[in-house]
Parts: sequence; structure tokens; C-alpha cells
Amino acid sequence: GDEGPWRTDRNPPQREPMDCMSARSNIHEVVLMWPVQMGKTEIAINALGYCMDHHPGPVMVCLPSEVSMNKWVTQKLNPAVDESPAMKRSLTSVASRDATNTRTFKDFAGGQLYIEHAGSPSRLKSTTVRTLLVDEVDEFANNLSGGDDPVEMLNGRTSAFPSTYKRLYISTPQIRGLSRIEQMWEKSDQRRYHVPCPHCGHMQHLQWSGLHWTPDASQCWYVCQECGAMIDEHHKQTMIAAGQWVPSNPGAKMRGYHINCLYYQFG
Repeated sequence: GDEGPWRTDRNPPQREPMDCMSARSNIHEVVLMWPVQMGKTEIAINALGYCMDHHPGPVMVCLPSEVSMNKWVTQKLNPAVDESPAMKRSLTSVASRDATNTRTFKDFAGGQLYIEHAGSPSRLKSTTVRTLLVDEVDEFANNLSGGDDPVEMLNGRTSAFPSTYKRLYISTPQIRGLSRIEQMWEKSDQRRYHVPCPHCGHMQHLQWSGLHWTPDASQCWYVCQECGAMIDEHHKQTMIAAGQWVPSNPGAKMRGYHINCLYYQFG
């Protein structure tokens, strides 16, 4: 397709958070507390591609440091643009007449992309955007050299778009009790991904306490909270395909999504 070789069906938990970032959704703020290799950065890349192709406007991507920012451009953004005709088209439509496209600033049809890092407070203060995508927020310094909180500063970037702004914060949680993403998730509607037991159909989110193994640790299985039956790895793909996000703090405005490594699908 025009959007590039992407299939959400391979990782169904990604669908709802991505839908929240669309112009059709009335959700403004999304928090993802996800482990490594679960596809959380791909959600940010897809939200960016959607912005560039379907809903153009000013957008900022922010990384913790200059090193992580350069790595993101090389390893995430550039391959996505190369593989997505829609993203490439929105960039090349202006690049031919405009010399301002650089590694960290790109004009595209109907909008601008600013790529920043949290070590540059003057740049973070001066840019106004409608869409804000922040990756690995737990690696941000607690305060910048001027004493400003980088997350508060980033939130302020969207103030010119009070009814249409979108903010996406994603991170692997680091130190419990000090984790920014954990603090944000606590304020959110706290969604966890519930899947049906293949034996009794009971919907539950997978927890580490459900894992059991033989004394020599040669075999491992999961036990249903409801019927106590053994759930094996081969059940997982069907369970995850039939899963849904369930909030435990449904009154909150901010959407929060938390998932753990038990949801990894082999292959």
C-alpha cells in the first residue's frame, strides 16, 4: 500500500493507541508504558506518517539526548520514509523548492516536522506544534539547566491548538517510584490488555503471578485466574487477536496503555 509495508494485525495491542492519535478521535493525550521490543516507537512513527499524509500541521518529535535523537533519525525515521511512499511524497513535494530541509527540521506538504532533544531548552521553548511525540521519556533529565521541567515545557508547546492538539508520551519504565511514565500512567485511565482464556473464555490481563514452572525450570506455563487451566505459548496468538484494552480508572481524560513482556509473540 501507499503507507508502506505495515500490518497492525501482527501486533493487535497497537491498534487502539494509534487510533487515539487520529483526527477522528477526541482523545488529546496518550501515555504508553511498554517494554522494549513491543513496537511502541513504531506507534510514534505511524502517528507521524498519519500526520504528514492525512492531517498535516506542525509536529515535534522529542528524544532524551542528541545521541538518541540522531539514532532515531537514522534507525527509525529514514527507513520509514524510504519504505512509505505517502511520507516520501509529502516530503519531496517541498524539498525540491526548499533548502530548509535538514536532519532535524523538515518542511512537508501543509506542515513542519521539528526533531528535538531534551538537552536543548531554548529550542523546546520556542516551537509551537499541534502534535507532540515524545519517546523514552524516562531517560529525560529531571530538570534542565535552567531549572525547568522538560515535560512541563513540552506540554506547553501545544497551547496554540487547544481543541486539536495531540500528545503521545512513550517509554519503557525504569526506576519504580521515580519513573515519569509511571507517574503519567497513574493519572491516566490505566488501560491493560485483557485476553480470553482459551479454556473458559474469562477475560484477564496477563500478570507475572500467573506464571508457573517445574522445579528445574525446564517447563513454564500460565494459569488462568478463573478456571486454573494451563495456558501454553501456542494459545497466545489467538488470545491476543481476541483481546481488548480495559480501563481501571475510567474517569480520567488521559489515555494510558500498559503492557508487559508476557504479551510477546514468538516469531
